[in-house]
Amino acid sequence: METDEILKVTHLRKAYGGRDVLKDVTFSLAPGTAAALIGPPGTGKTTLFRIIAGMAFPEEGSISIFGRSGETELRKARQQVGFLVDTPFGKKSFNAEKNLLLLAGLYGKPDKQYIRLLMKRLRIRETDVGSKRVSLLIKAEQARYALAAALVNKPRLLILDEPLEDMHTDDLEMVCTLLNELREEGTAMLLSGSSVNRLRLVCSQALLLSEGIVTGPVSMSTVSTGTILDDTQQA
Repeated sequence: METDEILKVTHLRKAYGGRDVLKDVTFSLAPGTAAALIGPPGTGKTTLFRIIAGMAFPEEGSISIFGRSGETELRKARQQVGFLVDTPFGKKSFNAEKNLLLLAGLYGKPDKQYIRLLMKRLRIRETDVGSKRVSLLIKAEQARYALAAALVNKPRLLILDEPLEDMHTDDLEMVCTLLNELREEGTAMLLSGSSVNRLRLVCSQALLLSEGIVTGPVSMSTVSTGTILDDTQQA
């Protein structure tokens, strides 16, 4: 049964080597919400994203997506989620276009017209990026390809780990325009990144992760760039 909460994380705890990386993480996202997950390196941002993606499992707590919980129902719900966590999907010997079509087929949505429109929006078709083997893409090209891979299934929820980090200035404007259009259409999204200024281009809310606990949401307008960057650059 679906609710108004696209994503709900409740009292999540995750430990590695006997140490709690996430101690008590609770938050939710409503449709059309774009939130930035902000915290120092090593505080568990990627770990949290991996748990949401089903790539890791918590010691305690629960997750629901579109009101669905439990691993069987979450697997179904994740078919409507776009993930950018760790290395993006792709066979190294395939070019970007072929990989995106293959990935769309795995989701059961091999809509070639949509994939080609997506590639055009992200300047993959208009350049030689679409014909390059993914193993040969430079960082800025990889960033566009990775975002395209997260969008092939027309997701209602986006979980994006540092999607804006390697974007060139022109690419950044293009990508933020696309993400904001999706948000206005009701897509919920959770992003991480080291640049508060870049995250502000998409996110209106911030979730602050420190010592394994999330506080917020708070308005991104209240987040001090200098303060957060000072905190987040500590080892």
